[in-house]
Amino acid sequence: MTAAELTKWAKSKLEAEGCRLNRVNNIPVRRRKGTVQKGWADLQGYSKDGIYVACEVKTENDRLSPEQIERLQDVVNCGGYAYLCKDDKGQPILIPFGKP
Repeated sequence: MTAAELTKWAKSKLEAEGCRLNRVNNIPVRRRKGTVQKGWADLQGYSKDGIYVACEVKTENDRLSPEQIERLQDVVNCGGYAYLCKDDKGQPILIPFGKP
């Protein structure tokens, strides 16, 4: 699956559970530098209860960077919900990250 397909799937799955999410890009456009710090999740938003939600999306051959691991763990440590959406042999899966 492509990153775009995984992102769409994760967004749909989490929104079905009542979350409100937005795709966050840190890709520079033309000469403009990206504005999001390294490590911030691909999908960010909040739950129906107002709790911060972050979801990092990874294709089959992609890995979390140390900054992404640190950021997702920080979300959990601060009381938010963090997820990893990845391709598992052609099937998307959503994994809760860390322990609240």
